[in-house]
Amino acid sequence: MHRILLILLTVFFSGAWIPELAAAPRKLTILQTTDIHGAIGDEKNPGLLQIAGAAERIRPDLWIDCGDLTQGSYTASMDDGASMVEALNAAGCDVWVPGNHDFDYGTVPLAKRLGAFRGTALAANMKSTVTPMKYTAWKMFERQGVKIAVVGIVPPYLGLWIAPEHLTGIELESPDTALERVMPEVMAAKPDVIVLAIHLGEFIAGRLNPDGKLRSMAALSAKFPQIDLILAGHSHQTEPGKRLYPGAWFVQAPPLGAGCAQITVEADPDVKGDKVLSVTSKIVESEGQPESAKLLPILDPVRKRAAEAGRKPLAKLDFALEPMKNGLKPNRLAELICLAMAEAAGADAAFSGTLSNYRVSPGTLNERELFLLAPYMDTIEVRSLSPARIRTILRELETKEKTADCMMYAGFTAPDGIDGALVLGKTGKPIPETGRIKVAFNSYDAHGAGGRYPKLKEIVESTKATGSAPKPGIRDALRAYLQKHYPVPTNTARRKP
Repeated sequence: MHRILLILLTVFFSGAWIPELAAAPRKLTILQTTDIHGAIGDEKNPGLLQIAGAAERIRPDLWIDCGDLTQGSYTASMDDGASMVEALNAAGCDVWVPGNHDFDYGTVPLAKRLGAFRGTALAANMKSTVTPMKYTAWKMFERQGVKIAVVGIVPPYLGLWIAPEHLTGIELESPDTALERVMPEVMAAKPDVIVLAIHLGEFIAGRLNPDGKLRSMAALSAKFPQIDLILAGHSHQTEPGKRLYPGAWFVQAPPLGAGCAQITVEADPDVKGDKVLSVTSKIVESEGQPESAKLLPILDPVRKRAAEAGRKPLAKLDFALEPMKNGLKPNRLAELICLAMAEAAGADAAFSGTLSNYRVSPGTLNERELFLLAPYMDTIEVRSLSPARIRTILRELETKEKTADCMMYAGFTAPDGIDGALVLGKTGKPIPETGRIKVAFNSYDAHGAGGRYPKLKEIVESTKATGSAPKPGIRDALRAYLQKHYPVPTNTARRKP
């Protein structure tokens, strides 16, 4: 009898008998960043310094970065993004899902960055068969008594953006396939909240998919209704928060260090069924936030080194350089890039568009401006092509002639139109139909430019490569060409960046 009474009293005072004494729902704060692209931050353009300052005030339970962290700014290029990872460590970031531009330096540098990251790198749809990389498919975090499963997905379309040698040892699968494989394991662990952190936007263009059809996160949410929260990236679109059918909450933080997303999840791990009671979110802008004192010792020296190196003069131009706007209209910058590529690779001709939206006025061009003109780690691909194959490429470009996706070409002309004889610029003679000329391409364009040039991709990848190894970099080629053909007079004053 005494034993029964003791049990009843224990149950009573534990709160199990009285609902009012049961544990209350818990509120968790998740902070998301994405597409920072090496934006460290300064007074004019906030970045990671200010985001970390905001995080110190918000004090999130979980910080998730959805990729494109290490590449995109002249400052980050000083150490191939190493300082960005070190700064995330100091700021206390928990999860990093690599984006496509985190692969730009190659798999070996990426493996070093993943190894240096003290949080957890996630990539459920990636398998590394050659280069050892420190990452996992998903991880369970427990915060305030709530179990949060986070699954990471990297872009499966890397082969449409990046040269194969920069993807050595990497195998990828679709988000759907990866989630079908991983989700049973996640569910078996009985999480209270499931988060999908993915480096893709709400909509995925049909040109990226083999069937040409548009994909959406709503379809992924419908297929995997267990997911409570989707944190997106890549598309540089900002979404403060909205509901996707049939229930996942969708958020995408601002790009380029302009801010972060603050998500509040109310969950009750003690109830049966759906344990997530509500999800709300908002964007926290970087502008006006204080710089993080913890990150300054890491990022300020890199920022100062970049400022000094960026002022180095490279060339003296008496003309402006502007990005292509539409079509095959003559463009001085695209022409210079083509000529630089051909000269660096020993090619007869080259295809290229402009590589950014940056504009340069006449005057002295410096290193920082060169980076802004050619900000990516693209290399030069050379192929020996027949006139027939060159015409196939020209016809594909005709379909882009009213868009910024079009490319210029240099080294040959088509005086009588595409169907007529192609004339080699060096000799002024028609290229025989049975002949071949060496043509240089930007590696990004050569492998499809994100599905924009399928015929060009097919031609390049079915033709044996020619030229040197390692392949020359586009930025290095442009620097060498400008220094040779537009040298800076020794008495020329430097123009401020």
